[in-house]
Amino acid sequence: MEGVTDVDASSTVLIGAEGFSAARESLTEDVNAAIRGLLKAGAHEVVLTDSHGSGNPEPDYLMGQLPPGARHEIRDHAYDPYIDVMDSSFSAVVAIGMHAGSGETGFAPHTVLPYSRWIANGHALNESMIVAASAGRYNVPLILVTGDDVLGREVQSFSPETSFVTVKTAVSISVAESRPRLDVTNDITLAAERALRQIDRVRPWTALVNTPLHNEFGYRTEQQTALAAIYPGARVLNNKAVVLETPTFLDGYLAYRALSSYTFLAHMRWIVETMPEVKGGNEVLSELAERFPPRSERTFTPSSDTIQLDALARHGSK
Repeated sequence: MEGVTDVDASSTVLIGAEGFSAARESLTEDVNAAIRGLLKAGAHEVVLTDSHGSGNPEPDYLMGQLPPGARHEIRDHAYDPYIDVMDSSFSAVVAIGMHAGSGETGFAPHTVLPYSRWIANGHALNESMIVAASAGRYNVPLILVTGDDVLGREVQSFSPETSFVTVKTAVSISVAESRPRLDVTNDITLAAERALRQIDRVRPWTALVNTPLHNEFGYRTEQQTALAAIYPGARVLNNKAVVLETPTFLDGYLAYRALSSYTFLAHMRWIVETMPEVKGGNEVLSELAERFPPRSERTFTPSSDTIQLDALARHGSK
Protein backbone atom coordinates (compact mmCIF):
# COMPACT_ATOMS: atom_id res chain seq x y z
CA MET A 1 0.00 0.00 0.00
CA GLU A 2 2.97 2.36 0.49
CA GLY A 3 3.32 2.62 -3.27
CA VAL A 4 -0.34 3.26 -4.02
CA THR A 5 -1.58 6.41 -5.73
CA ASP A 6 -2.80 9.15 -3.35
CA VAL A 7 -1.20 7.47 -0.32
CA ASP A 8 1.03 10.48 0.33
CA ALA A 9 1.41 10.29 4.13
CA SER A 10 3.02 7.23 5.71
CA SER A 11 0.52 7.27 8.58
CA THR A 12 -2.39 6.33 6.28
CA VAL A 13 -1.28 2.76 5.57
CA LEU A 14 -2.39 1.28 8.92
CA ILE A 15 -5.92 0.37 9.90
CA GLY A 16 -7.62 2.95 12.10
CA ALA A 17 -5.57 5.83 10.73
CA GLU A 18 -7.20 8.88 9.22
CA GLY A 19 -7.24 8.36 5.49
CA PHE A 20 -6.99 4.55 5.63
CA SER A 21 -10.40 4.08 4.02
CA ALA A 22 -9.45 6.36 1.16
CA ALA A 23 -6.15 4.49 0.83
CA ARG A 24 -8.07 1.22 0.39
CA GLU A 25 -10.11 2.82 -2.39
CA SER A 26 -6.92 3.94 -4.14
CA LEU A 27 -5.29 0.55 -3.67
CA THR A 28 -8.30 -1.14 -5.22
CA GLU A 29 -8.28 1.22 -8.21
CA ASP A 30 -4.55 0.70 -8.84
CA VAL A 31 -4.99 -3.08 -8.68
CA ASN A 32 -8.10 -3.06 -10.86
CA ALA A 33 -6.36 -0.89 -13.43
CA ALA A 34 -3.70 -3.58 -13.75
CA ILE A 35 -6.32 -6.33 -13.89
CA ARG A 36 -8.10 -4.59 -16.75
CA GLY A 37 -4.90 -4.38 -18.75
CA LEU A 38 -3.89 -7.98 -18.08
CA LEU A 39 -7.31 -9.34 -19.08
CA LYS A 40 -7.33 -7.21 -22.21
CA ALA A 41 -3.96 -8.71 -23.13
CA GLY A 42 -5.42 -12.21 -22.86
CA ALA A 43 -4.80 -13.35 -19.29
CA HIS A 44 -7.05 -16.29 -18.44
CA GLU A 45 -7.11 -15.47 -14.74
CA VAL A 46 -5.56 -12.94 -12.37
CA VAL A 47 -4.86 -14.09 -8.80
CA LEU A 48 -4.48 -11.45 -6.06
CA THR A 49 -2.54 -11.88 -2.85
CA ASP A 50 -1.85 -9.36 -0.10
CA SER A 51 1.65 -8.72 1.26
CA HIS A 52 0.82 -5.60 3.29
CA GLY A 53 0.47 -5.89 7.07
CA SER A 54 -1.92 -3.05 7.82
CA GLY A 55 -3.54 -4.70 10.83
CA ASN A 56 -6.74 -5.26 8.87
CA PRO A 57 -8.23 -8.72 9.55
CA GLU A 58 -9.60 -8.64 6.01
CA PRO A 59 -7.77 -7.82 2.77
CA ASP A 60 -7.08 -4.11 2.29
CA TYR A 61 -8.34 -4.58 -1.27
CA LEU A 62 -12.12 -3.94 -1.41
CA MET A 63 -13.45 -7.38 -2.26
CA GLY A 64 -16.78 -6.04 -3.52
CA GLN A 65 -14.94 -4.44 -6.44
CA LEU A 66 -13.19 -7.60 -7.62
CA PRO A 67 -13.81 -7.80 -11.39
CA PRO A 68 -14.74 -10.96 -13.30
CA GLY A 69 -11.65 -12.86 -14.33
CA ALA A 70 -9.87 -12.20 -11.05
CA ARG A 71 -9.89 -13.91 -7.67
CA HIS A 72 -8.33 -13.16 -4.31
CA GLU A 73 -6.31 -15.98 -2.72
CA ILE A 74 -8.05 -16.66 0.60
CA ARG A 75 -7.02 -19.79 2.46
CA ASP A 76 -8.11 -21.49 5.66
CA HIS A 77 -4.57 -21.41 7.03
CA ALA A 78 -1.59 -19.08 7.22
CA TYR A 79 0.56 -18.58 4.15
CA ASP A 80 3.35 -16.31 2.95
CA PRO A 81 2.40 -14.32 -0.17
CA TYR A 82 5.98 -14.14 -1.43
CA ILE A 83 6.83 -17.85 -1.40
CA ASP A 84 3.65 -19.91 -1.01
CA VAL A 85 1.55 -18.76 -3.98
CA MET A 86 3.83 -18.55 -7.01
CA ASP A 87 4.49 -21.70 -9.02
CA SER A 88 5.03 -22.77 -12.61
CA SER A 89 1.31 -22.55 -13.42
CA PHE A 90 1.61 -18.74 -13.65
CA SER A 91 2.82 -16.86 -16.71
CA ALA A 92 3.86 -13.65 -14.99
CA VAL A 93 3.83 -11.62 -11.80
CA VAL A 94 2.78 -7.99 -11.31
CA ALA A 95 3.58 -6.05 -8.12
CA ILE A 96 1.27 -3.11 -7.35
CA GLY A 97 1.79 -0.45 -4.66
CA MET A 98 5.40 -1.31 -3.88
CA HIS A 99 8.09 0.76 -2.15
CA ALA A 100 11.85 1.27 -1.99
CA GLY A 101 14.04 -0.94 0.17
CA SER A 102 15.37 -0.34 3.66
CA GLY A 103 17.88 2.48 3.92
CA GLU A 104 16.74 4.18 0.71
CA THR A 105 15.26 7.67 0.35
CA GLY A 106 11.87 6.70 -1.06
CA PHE A 107 8.46 7.05 0.55
CA ALA A 108 8.11 4.65 3.53
CA PRO A 109 11.14 2.57 2.52
CA HIS A 110 11.59 -0.83 4.14
CA THR A 111 12.27 -4.47 3.38
CA VAL A 112 9.71 -6.46 5.37
CA LEU A 113 10.37 -4.15 8.34
CA PRO A 114 12.08 -0.74 8.36
CA TYR A 115 14.54 -1.84 11.06
CA SER A 116 16.30 -4.48 8.96
CA ARG A 117 18.09 -4.74 5.61
CA TRP A 118 19.00 -7.71 3.42
CA ILE A 119 21.96 -7.82 1.05
CA ALA A 120 22.19 -11.14 -0.82
CA ASN A 121 25.23 -11.85 -2.99
CA GLY A 122 25.80 -8.11 -3.22
CA HIS A 123 22.20 -7.22 -4.10
CA ALA A 124 20.51 -4.84 -1.63
CA LEU A 125 17.01 -6.27 -1.77
CA ASN A 126 13.69 -4.48 -1.78
CA GLU A 127 10.40 -6.37 -1.68
CA SER A 128 9.92 -6.14 -5.45
CA MET A 129 13.23 -7.97 -5.84
CA ILE A 130 12.10 -10.58 -3.32
CA VAL A 131 8.97 -11.10 -5.44
CA ALA A 132 11.10 -11.33 -8.59
CA ALA A 133 13.54 -13.80 -7.04
CA SER A 134 10.75 -15.94 -5.65
CA ALA A 135 9.05 -16.04 -9.05
CA GLY A 136 12.42 -16.76 -10.65
CA ARG A 137 12.46 -20.13 -8.86
CA TYR A 138 9.79 -21.16 -11.38
CA ASN A 139 11.18 -19.20 -14.33
CA VAL A 140 8.28 -16.72 -14.03
CA PRO A 141 9.06 -13.06 -14.88
CA LEU A 142 8.11 -9.94 -12.95
CA ILE A 143 6.62 -7.90 -15.81
CA LEU A 144 5.27 -4.78 -14.06
CA VAL A 145 5.82 -2.86 -10.81
CA THR A 146 4.16 0.35 -9.60
CA GLY A 147 5.36 2.74 -6.90
CA ASP A 148 7.30 5.95 -6.36
CA ASP A 149 10.18 7.38 -8.39
CA VAL A 150 12.88 6.01 -6.06
CA LEU A 151 11.58 2.47 -6.45
CA GLY A 152 11.46 3.03 -10.20
CA ARG A 153 15.22 3.57 -10.25
CA GLU A 154 15.76 0.45 -8.14
CA VAL A 155 13.66 -1.72 -10.46
CA GLN A 156 15.43 -0.31 -13.50
CA SER A 157 18.80 -1.25 -12.01
CA PHE A 158 18.04 -4.92 -11.34
CA SER A 159 15.51 -5.73 -14.08
CA PRO A 160 15.51 -3.12 -16.85
CA GLU A 161 13.05 -5.15 -18.94
CA THR A 162 10.39 -4.94 -16.20
CA SER A 163 7.83 -2.20 -16.88
CA PHE A 164 7.37 0.43 -14.20
CA VAL A 165 4.64 3.02 -13.59
CA THR A 166 5.61 5.93 -11.36
CA VAL A 167 2.49 6.87 -9.41
CA LYS A 168 4.11 9.51 -7.20
CA THR A 169 7.28 11.34 -6.27
CA ALA A 170 8.89 10.77 -2.88
CA VAL A 171 9.38 14.09 -1.08
CA SER A 172 10.75 12.36 2.02
CA ILE A 173 10.38 9.01 3.74
CA SER A 174 7.04 10.17 5.17
CA VAL A 175 5.63 12.45 2.44
CA ALA A 176 4.95 11.93 -1.26
CA GLU A 177 3.22 13.79 -4.10
CA SER A 178 0.96 11.66 -6.27
CA ARG A 179 0.23 12.13 -9.92
CA PRO A 180 -3.40 12.74 -11.02
CA ARG A 181 -5.58 9.69 -10.45
CA LEU A 182 -6.94 9.39 -14.00
CA ASP A 183 -3.45 9.62 -15.50
CA VAL A 184 -2.12 6.89 -13.21
CA THR A 185 -5.10 4.61 -13.82
CA ASN A 186 -4.68 4.89 -17.58
CA ASP A 187 -0.93 4.38 -17.39
CA ILE A 188 -1.22 1.25 -15.22
CA THR A 189 -3.82 -0.30 -17.52
CA LEU A 190 -1.78 0.40 -20.64
CA ALA A 191 1.45 -0.78 -19.02
CA ALA A 192 -0.13 -4.03 -17.80
CA GLU A 193 -1.57 -4.79 -21.23
CA ARG A 194 1.68 -3.99 -23.01
CA ALA A 195 3.81 -5.90 -20.51
CA LEU A 196 1.80 -9.11 -20.88
CA ARG A 197 1.68 -8.86 -24.66
CA GLN A 198 5.46 -8.42 -24.70
CA ILE A 199 6.17 -10.97 -21.97
CA ASP A 200 8.89 -12.66 -23.99
CA ARG A 201 11.02 -9.53 -23.63
CA VAL A 202 11.22 -9.88 -19.84
CA ARG A 203 13.69 -12.36 -18.44
CA PRO A 204 12.92 -13.98 -15.09
CA TRP A 205 15.22 -12.61 -12.37
CA THR A 206 17.32 -15.65 -11.49
CA ALA A 207 20.41 -13.98 -10.02
CA LEU A 208 19.66 -15.57 -6.63
CA VAL A 209 18.22 -18.86 -7.89
CA ASN A 210 20.08 -22.19 -7.81
CA THR A 211 23.08 -20.69 -6.08
CA PRO A 212 24.27 -20.41 -2.46
CA LEU A 213 23.67 -17.02 -0.87
CA HIS A 214 26.06 -14.88 1.13
CA ASN A 215 23.57 -12.91 3.21
CA GLU A 216 24.29 -9.73 5.11
CA PHE A 217 21.43 -8.88 7.47
CA GLY A 218 21.69 -5.27 8.58
CA TYR A 219 20.08 -3.57 11.58
CA ARG A 220 19.65 -0.03 12.83
CA THR A 221 20.88 -0.65 16.38
CA GLU A 222 23.63 -2.67 18.02
CA GLN A 223 21.04 -4.30 20.27
CA GLN A 224 19.26 -5.75 17.24
CA THR A 225 22.54 -7.06 15.85
CA ALA A 226 23.30 -8.75 19.16
CA LEU A 227 19.99 -10.60 18.96
CA ALA A 228 20.57 -11.60 15.33
CA ALA A 229 24.01 -12.96 16.22
CA ILE A 230 22.33 -15.68 18.30
CA TYR A 231 20.83 -17.20 15.13
CA PRO A 232 22.48 -20.57 14.32
CA GLY A 233 25.25 -20.08 11.78
CA ALA A 234 25.25 -16.28 11.96
CA ARG A 235 28.48 -14.39 12.61
CA VAL A 236 28.96 -10.74 13.43
CA LEU A 237 30.17 -8.59 10.52
CA ASN A 238 30.11 -5.34 12.49
CA ASN A 239 27.91 -3.73 15.14
CA LYS A 240 25.14 -3.19 12.56
CA ALA A 241 25.17 -6.46 10.60
CA VAL A 242 25.53 -10.23 10.74
CA VAL A 243 26.51 -12.63 7.98
CA LEU A 244 24.72 -15.89 7.26
CA GLU A 245 25.48 -18.37 4.47
CA THR A 246 22.45 -20.20 3.07
CA PRO A 247 22.25 -22.90 0.38
CA THR A 248 19.25 -21.32 -1.40
CA PHE A 249 17.24 -18.12 -1.79
CA LEU A 250 14.36 -19.69 0.10
CA ASP A 251 16.57 -20.44 3.11
CA GLY A 252 17.88 -16.88 3.03
CA TYR A 253 14.39 -15.42 2.85
CA LEU A 254 13.07 -17.52 5.72
CA ALA A 255 16.04 -16.57 7.91
CA TYR A 256 15.68 -12.88 7.05
CA ARG A 257 11.94 -12.92 7.70
CA ALA A 258 12.37 -14.65 11.05
CA LEU A 259 15.15 -12.33 12.18
CA SER A 260 13.30 -9.21 11.03
CA SER A 261 10.50 -10.04 13.43
CA TYR A 262 12.76 -11.36 16.19
CA THR A 263 15.12 -8.39 16.27
CA PHE A 264 12.13 -6.08 16.51
CA LEU A 265 12.06 -7.16 20.16
CA ALA A 266 15.03 -4.86 20.75
CA HIS A 267 12.88 -1.93 19.63
CA MET A 268 10.05 -2.98 21.93
CA ARG A 269 12.45 -3.42 24.84
CA TRP A 270 13.78 0.10 24.26
CA ILE A 271 10.21 1.43 24.45
CA VAL A 272 9.55 -0.36 27.75
CA GLU A 273 12.86 0.80 29.25
CA THR A 274 12.35 4.40 28.11
CA MET A 275 8.67 4.69 28.99
CA PRO A 276 9.28 5.61 32.69
CA GLU A 277 11.25 8.66 31.53
CA VAL A 278 8.19 10.01 29.71
CA LYS A 279 5.49 11.90 31.59
CA GLY A 280 2.73 9.44 32.46
CA GLY A 281 4.83 6.52 31.22
CA ASN A 282 4.64 4.50 34.44
CA GLU A 283 0.86 4.78 34.42
CA VAL A 284 0.74 3.45 30.85
CA LEU A 285 2.95 0.51 31.77
CA SER A 286 0.75 -0.28 34.77
CA GLU A 287 -2.37 -0.22 32.61
CA LEU A 288 -0.77 -2.51 30.04
CA ALA A 289 0.26 -4.94 32.78
CA GLU A 290 -3.33 -5.08 34.02
CA ARG A 291 -4.56 -5.93 30.52
CA PHE A 292 -2.15 -8.85 30.21
CA PRO A 293 -3.78 -12.25 30.88
CA PRO A 294 -4.06 -12.88 34.62
CA ARG A 295 -1.46 -15.09 36.25
CA SER A 296 -4.03 -17.90 36.65
CA GLU A 297 -4.12 -18.18 32.83
CA ARG A 298 -0.34 -18.20 32.41
CA THR A 299 0.07 -21.98 32.65
CA PHE A 300 1.37 -24.79 30.48
CA THR A 301 -1.91 -26.67 30.86
CA PRO A 302 -3.64 -26.76 27.46
CA SER A 303 -7.26 -25.69 27.17
CA SER A 304 -7.60 -26.84 23.55
CA ASP A 305 -5.95 -29.19 21.07
CA THR A 306 -5.86 -26.45 18.41
CA ILE A 307 -5.01 -22.78 18.19
CA GLN A 308 -6.86 -19.88 16.63
CA LEU A 309 -4.62 -18.76 13.79
CA ASP A 310 -4.28 -15.05 13.17
CA ALA A 311 -6.88 -14.17 10.54
CA LEU A 312 -4.43 -11.75 8.93
CA ALA A 313 -2.44 -14.62 7.49
CA ARG A 314 -5.40 -16.18 5.65
CA HIS A 315 -5.10 -13.66 2.84
CA GLY A 316 -1.31 -13.64 2.83
CA SER A 317 -0.56 -10.47 4.81
CA LYS A 318 2.95 -10.83 6.15
